[in-house]
Amino acid sequence: MLAGLAVQSLIVGQAATVAAFGAAAVVFVVLLVAASLTVASISAATLLPMRMTGPAVKRWSGFVLVAVGAWFVVIAFLPSPIFGA
Repeated sequence: MLAGLAVQSLIVGQAATVAAFGAAAVVFVVLLVAASLTVASISAATLLPMRMTGPAVKRWSGFVLVAVGAWFVVIAFLPSPIFGA
């Protein structure tokens, strides 16, 4: 997003970029407040099943992290179609 705003400042101008950045900041703040209010209003009965699945989520996220790391190692040794071999 910040890269898009930087390019926009070069094309459109600084005033439009500041306005776009301000709008994005307002949207982020509203989303964070809405998420925190939603989490605060969830009852304990609703949270219990989520807490029970915590270990499974951690285990699967570990597998995903290892798979992504392995993929990065694999593509590090593959020839790049953009930059050549």
